[in-house]
Amino acid sequence: MRLGFGCLEPRAAKFFHSYGLLVAKYPIIFLITPILVTCFLSTGLFGLEPLSDALYLYTPTDAPSKTERRIIHEAWPLVDGTYVAGRAVTQSREVQIAVVARNDGNILERVFSDELKHMEQFVRNNITVEFNNRTWSFADLCLASPDGRCANNDHIQLVSRLFHHGINITYPTVRLGDKSAYIASALGGVKLAKGDAGENIIVGASAWLLIYQLKFYPNQISYISGLWEREFKSQMDTYKTRAKHISITYFHSQTLSDELKRNAERLAPKFIGAFVILVVFSVLCSIVTIKGSGYIDWVVTKPVLSVVGVSNAGLGIASAMGLLTYLGIQYNDIIAVMPFLVVAVGTDNMFLMVASLKRTDRNLKYDERVAECMADAAVSILITAMTDALSFGVGTITTIPAVQIFCIYTMCALLLTFAYQLTFFCAVLVYYTRIEEQGLHSIWLRPAVIHSSTSPLNVKLFWLGSRPPTLSGGSAGTVTSTSSVQSMVSSAKHQHHCTATSFFRNWYAPVLMQPWIRAIAGVWYLIYLALSIYGCAHLKEGLEPANLLVDDSYATPHYRVLEKHYWHYGASLQIVVNNVPDLRDPLERLNMDRMKFYDHAAQYIYSDMSQPWVVDVVWGRNNQSEHVIKTFRYMIGMRDISTTTKQTEATNTFREIASRFERYNVTTYMPLWLFTDQYALVVPNTMQDIVVAVACMLVISAVLIPQPVCSFWVAVTIGSIDLGVLGFMTLWGVNLDAISMITIIMSVGFSVDYSAHITYAYVISKETTTTARVCDALGDLGWPVAQGAMSTILAVSVLSDVPAYMIVTFFKTVFLAISIGFLHGLVFLPLMLSVFVGCCSSKKVEPQTDPRKSDFVGRY
Repeated sequence: MRLGFGCLEPRAAKFFHSYGLLVAKYPIIFLITPILVTCFLSTGLFGLEPLSDALYLYTPTDAPSKTERRIIHEAWPLVDGTYVAGRAVTQSREVQIAVVARNDGNILERVFSDELKHMEQFVRNNITVEFNNRTWSFADLCLASPDGRCANNDHIQLVSRLFHHGINITYPTVRLGDKSAYIASALGGVKLAKGDAGENIIVGASAWLLIYQLKFYPNQISYISGLWEREFKSQMDTYKTRAKHISITYFHSQTLSDELKRNAERLAPKFIGAFVILVVFSVLCSIVTIKGSGYIDWVVTKPVLSVVGVSNAGLGIASAMGLLTYLGIQYNDIIAVMPFLVVAVGTDNMFLMVASLKRTDRNLKYDERVAECMADAAVSILITAMTDALSFGVGTITTIPAVQIFCIYTMCALLLTFAYQLTFFCAVLVYYTRIEEQGLHSIWLRPAVIHSSTSPLNVKLFWLGSRPPTLSGGSAGTVTSTSSVQSMVSSAKHQHHCTATSFFRNWYAPVLMQPWIRAIAGVWYLIYLALSIYGCAHLKEGLEPANLLVDDSYATPHYRVLEKHYWHYGASLQIVVNNVPDLRDPLERLNMDRMKFYDHAAQYIYSDMSQPWVVDVVWGRNNQSEHVIKTFRYMIGMRDISTTTKQTEATNTFREIASRFERYNVTTYMPLWLFTDQYALVVPNTMQDIVVAVACMLVISAVLIPQPVCSFWVAVTIGSIDLGVLGFMTLWGVNLDAISMITIIMSVGFSVDYSAHITYAYVISKETTTTARVCDALGDLGWPVAQGAMSTILAVSVLSDVPAYMIVTFFKTVFLAISIGFLHGLVFLPLMLSVFVGCCSSKKVEPQTDPRKSDFVGRY
């Protein structure tokens, strides 16, 4: 069978019509089964263990820096007795303290150095934890240096004493006779003057950085070290308030994990608020008044059904999380924002099903009404579920684990929510359609009262209900087969017309089609494109470590101190020569000298305090069993890497230089490389996901829309919406990172909802003029689109005041995706179709079985 454009819709409609009859016949099965399945799957939540390793979650799995870090770790494993400050490539069980002189003071002066000394003694001697009836201090848990002792910070007091005695201190390397040491990575905010020989002399400084490395093996010792870290944070929270002359910031290896958990904990009450808002909004949207009066029709108005519709998404969320936990899919705290999205999508689909039921003829039997409702709505929400789930499915191919895991959970939750809408919610719909057929009050299940001007006020407010008008030639609730077409045509009289729908059909659409309005809209669109392109041209990539924290985190000031005082000058970079030639050969030594940054190696090796032969050279034997150097490393200092752009440039520059000497297999690494790799890969990952998702969406559009030319305009709209999201998020101060990447992937699915369905409604319209077609399409879809956009924005609006970059970024990008999609759906796309598509009509949509125009409204 040859499949053409729009081949899916009629087949799916026929299937769901039969399915609706099946649910109407056995509603109890479809009601109870999802509840039992949810109860079973939800037990998986008891085994939920969040994965909170920020470096793993928010850096690409194929990042070169992870290979570079592994190479260094294998050559110089960080074990007890090998630790040297500045060489570590892992931050496991590492504590950092930054001490800054208050009031722009000089940290080298005695008043500051004395207070810093007291703080150092406090950390080493006063912070202890109890475990297994033993008291553990830093001395018991520290990772020992090659001399068998805990690495200390004696250089701080040494430099301070030299300064007190008026001895010139050179920078970035301090020299004492024939000894020297690199201090630029520890002493920050340095002010310099030139010495007699042109050397840099320290005249003042702002900050010291102190490192405390704890043992992270075996597991029991690592656990105790973790306890010490938490006790350290608790003690320092109090200690820093007592410091008179210095300000203290700190950070430890569990900080990012703890702050991610705080992000998730703050979302729980927000989700309750979003749920209540959506329930109230859904109940208000469900209200139908009796024609000719302002009183509520309690037979047709179904507030309980609205509550169940919103709750239906909760079943899908709980089932998905439990199921994936059973399957061993790791959970991370960013998934806490997923319920906001899924509940909003589920609510939108509930609007569609209820609206489709209201469009059916009330004179039909309840089972036939449900079947028609399913034929009309289920196809649309099927396509919505396919496009949304597929867009997140495409997101799983990314190499950033946090995005990958989020997309898996969201895709599964959307699919299960859709399944429960076809089963659980459809079964509830059957019962309420039967209640409506019997003329019962939708809440109290008692017979409603027919409207009368003499009815008491309490009856008018709480007990009025309508009855379906009886068709001539048949009794209420039955329609003969010979008069089915007549009943379908007459059903328009028995539908519940909405004032908002009339507004879009009779007011908004005609005004939109006025020539001067179309001209203004065209100018707006050009301005929109210009701003979007400008924003994309200034796109900023990358998720900085500080952005993983909540705004009031104790670690945020620490990152700011590092950025201000240490990333401008002094950050250390490791250069590793993995394939060392025979250095006894003068020619090989000459070749090594040609490496641009190799001239720094001599300075480093001859530094007495670097102890290179102990910690920086790996010895082995060659084929002749001679002792030779197999691998060696040295350190160089960097400057001007305070911004993500400069960090990326530094990463690429050093790697490019290293790549010129393939025979030596040179590796460059510093901890920031992990994040700069994310900056470099997030754009290609996003573009890859967008291209694949758009291609999939176009295939879906092609099987839905009878006119092939319209698929092109669907593609144009999707591209336009995504361009706007990327551009305007930059103008709103949002970087392209793992968080915004999630929403950009999601916006592809949303774009289909706003474009394919509007286009389909326009194409199948039987009107003969473009203005009439636009009025027809917007009359059917304008209010549902507005409902869907409002419900989604309401669901995420509670996140707007959460003091966390990640959560606010999610809100901003969702808001942009919905707002820009809404603008395209109601303004730009109808005008594009009227200008470029004209009045071409579909030959696939025939009125033989259903003279009503199909209300293909997708999410809405």
